[in-house]
Amino acid sequence: MRESERLSVVGPLDTDPHPAFRSYSAGNFGEVAPERLSPFSWSLVGTPMEAATRRLTEKMWGARSWTTGERYTFLGYFKCRPYHNYSAYAQIAASVPGVTADDVGLAYFEGVPAPASYGALAENKINQVRGVVRMGREVALGVVRIRNLEERLIDLEARIVLSGAYSASSLAREATTLIRSCWYEHILSTTSLVPLARYQDKILERVCDEPDEVIALLTRPSELVWKRLHRLAVTGETNSAEFLHYPFYEVAHQHSIWSKYSYRHQVETEGTECYESFLAPADALAGMYQGARYRVMASVTKTVAETMACREHSKSLVMRVLHAFRTLAPLVAAERAVPEDLWPFLTVGELLDDVEGALADVAAERVQLCQEALAVSLPENIEIAGDGEIFEPLSAAVRVQPRGVSGGFASGIAVRPNENVPDEDFVVVCEAADADVVPLLRFAAGAVSRRGSAMSHLAILCREYGIPCVVGADIEAIPSGVVIAIDGGTGKVKIHD
Repeated sequence: MRESERLSVVGPLDTDPHPAFRSYSAGNFGEVAPERLSPFSWSLVGTPMEAATRRLTEKMWGARSWTTGERYTFLGYFKCRPYHNYSAYAQIAASVPGVTADDVGLAYFEGVPAPASYGALAENKINQVRGVVRMGREVALGVVRIRNLEERLIDLEARIVLSGAYSASSLAREATTLIRSCWYEHILSTTSLVPLARYQDKILERVCDEPDEVIALLTRPSELVWKRLHRLAVTGETNSAEFLHYPFYEVAHQHSIWSKYSYRHQVETEGTECYESFLAPADALAGMYQGARYRVMASVTKTVAETMACREHSKSLVMRVLHAFRTLAPLVAAERAVPEDLWPFLTVGELLDDVEGALADVAAERVQLCQEALAVSLPENIEIAGDGEIFEPLSAAVRVQPRGVSGGFASGIAVRPNENVPDEDFVVVCEAADADVVPLLRFAAGAVSRRGSAMSHLAILCREYGIPCVVGADIEAIPSGVVIAIDGGTGKVKIHD
């Protein structure tokens, strides 16, 4: 049997590992975020995500000892790499009825086997049901809250354009408060999608003959936020979509150190959009099913679809606030007499609140710590022992099989995102996907990715565009230019001779 290999040890720049929950995974971070984040960006990503997850669990079950304390419970930052605490999310699953830790793994951790949870920390059956009900109430109010957040953000973006008329520090404080709220909405919708999708599957298996086809047809928000933002980015009508031209998550994307990890290919695409039916999927199903049967199916899948829309909308708001800090952070640093090349090594709290004059020394000391951390390569899945030693868990060696995450069949020429789009039908083949692949999906027959999971960004986008998608594929075995056929239901990928 393969033994775990010691990779490194927790250092002074790293967050303190949780004493009980020791398994960490890059998860969806690995799909959309740079492999390494600056301390400043981490303070706008990991710290508010941790606070948001704690807030949600407290709303569901009340304050619990395992979700509180000075240590991070749900996130980790090791060698400048952001991680989810897979063990902690598995513990959440243990207190949600009808959900297993492996459901979380399939949804967000690319099918990597989930770590065991602690039965003694799980809620009793009554509290589990109460928690789901409370989470459902929060989700129902999410749409209105997200709209209000966007209105506040639009106002903030307008004032940042006129930043000379406002204090950069005051705008940055407002943006910090705003991003906390945006992260909460994103964590709420992301977390709730796992039980909602499981409940949807169970209900549809009872009321219809072809549940997979029904889910593929009905799980579609009325408008995809990324499609709207990409239209605005092309027309230049508003600065709300400007962030799409920049890397996700990393605020210090132009810094000499952090720019190495934040490069992203910009896709300019021309072509003919794939045919899209004028008949709404819900209307089509209304002709196939009647009465109470149809109403149950439509109600269940609509709830999941709206929650997916909230997840993507809130994510876009987070990225827009992060983009606002690209303007605000250098201005605040200048106000605080911090050299331009040093502010990425501070946290947003330090930059705004610490004693003026000492910040430059703190940042300069962190430069060396970051360089030492960046010299250590960590895999996407790690386990941290009680003495702080970092290992790659044995479960990480499990070969994740290709999985279909958006139903349907497609065939076409295999095309990478940085290649010219052919006139014939084509299938996008990519390492991972986020907003920079969206323009291609308008014209593609399907998509295949090495990274991703059932609730990954690419999976949701493909469902909205109505094209099949397979994740977890061995894309190195798919040469560009060959004709491939994919099954978005089973995950099969076939290369034609």
